[in-house]
Amino acid sequence: MSDGKPDPRDLLAHDIRSALSDVIGGLRLIDSETLPGAARTQVDRVHASSELLARLVEELLGGNGHADEPSYMGNLNLTRFLDDELRRWHGAAQGTGTRVKLERPSSLPEVVRLDLLRLRRVVANLMSNALRHAPGGEVVLGAELYGDATLSICVTDNGSGFPDDLLEDATQPAARGAASVGAGMGLHIAAANAEALGGTLKLVNRPKGGARAILTIPQTVWLRREEEAADLPDLSGTHILVADDNVTNQTLVRAMLERMGAECEVAKDGIEALNWLSRERFDLALIDVEMPMLGGMEVFRAERLRQARGMAPPLPMVAMTAYGGRDNNEAIIEAGADGILAKPLGKIGAFGKAMRHYLDTGPRALNWVPETEPHMSAFMLLELLQAAGPDYEQQLLDRLREDLAQSDKVLTDALERGNVDEVRAQTHILLSLTSAIGAIPTQEAAKRLNQLARSGDSDAIRVAGKICLARLAALRVDLASATFG
Repeated sequence: MSDGKPDPRDLLAHDIRSALSDVIGGLRLIDSETLPGAARTQVDRVHASSELLARLVEELLGGNGHADEPSYMGNLNLTRFLDDELRRWHGAAQGTGTRVKLERPSSLPEVVRLDLLRLRRVVANLMSNALRHAPGGEVVLGAELYGDATLSICVTDNGSGFPDDLLEDATQPAARGAASVGAGMGLHIAAANAEALGGTLKLVNRPKGGARAILTIPQTVWLRREEEAADLPDLSGTHILVADDNVTNQTLVRAMLERMGAECEVAKDGIEALNWLSRERFDLALIDVEMPMLGGMEVFRAERLRQARGMAPPLPMVAMTAYGGRDNNEAIIEAGADGILAKPLGKIGAFGKAMRHYLDTGPRALNWVPETEPHMSAFMLLELLQAAGPDYEQQLLDRLREDLAQSDKVLTDALERGNVDEVRAQTHILLSLTSAIGAIPTQEAAKRLNQLARSGDSDAIRVAGKICLARLAALRVDLASATFG
């Protein structure tokens, strides 16, 4: 705004993104493996749909920097896309008696150049149409690569088939403008988005009943031009977040990363960066230090704190800054960055080697499991003691050690006597104590023991109890040697 005050529309956009991130972040913290089958399916469905909603909001609000373009052809991980769609539509079919399957050959390309949202619109309309017309039957989402390298994504059902008047009209541009809701509108939308993708949509009725909708996309549209990147590091299959408030820098960094095969998301400030990190998994985050609303330093600190609390997996985070210098660099590393890239970024070859280095040497989100984390977070313990103040630091540390020792003693006794109620009570105490100091392995073991204690399986409780006590013992050893001056 001209008076220097934030535009209310920008604030509203941040509020919407933040609310969506809270929803998705909360869903991720649900241990779906402990839920009954039907509930687990619905949680997966809501999770997948909320991620799609977040993508649509980004497009609507222009957060990705390409909202006004007719189609954004970025790198897309096809395997991940199909898995997400299966999860979403399996949940949608729950309770209808319809089975949803995914069929794909191993020959499918891992990375394609397609507009994610347009492709999702095609699949969403085809899948919803198939589920509506094949109740109690089977719907198959399939993908294959034809001999001429044409990519095909199809939806097959064993329902009543398409009405004859829709077989041709639904895919004709002249007919789309006259389409109305309830008269194949979803198929017209799918056909329009197929055309925008550079592909075509064909509807056929199967000889033995049912129907098939086939999206075909020529190789010239979906193929990433690998020959252009022959001498560059291969970043195919990686998912990278780029946070920068400068549109030119966003475009440059994204272009270089996508040329090497990476799939990219863009945030224009620190708040958007944290929202992306809370709702999607990334292999690497490139964060500009100087951004409005929330700077890169705050992003590093906030995300490392979430990781320390077990709310997010670790990942390499690299700072981008035009202001070098020893003091500034030390502050950036101290805030949580794994490395620093000086602006301007320079040639793509050197940039690609740096990306490959951080991806190879940094922590991998896909390999993260809570049980392999350190027994406790020294950072969180120090933060807790500093909050208590110098007069009470030692007292608080001593009390924490005493409480853990008492819980160890009572839990050991409860397990020996088979007192399930006391076991559950002690796991609640442990969950509270361990969450305060980021003791993720003990926290996860206590959570598992608490779940088993509710089931009443005495053998499983005994085994889980031994694991919990072993991790608690390791935590107490670390805590006994902890000193902060």
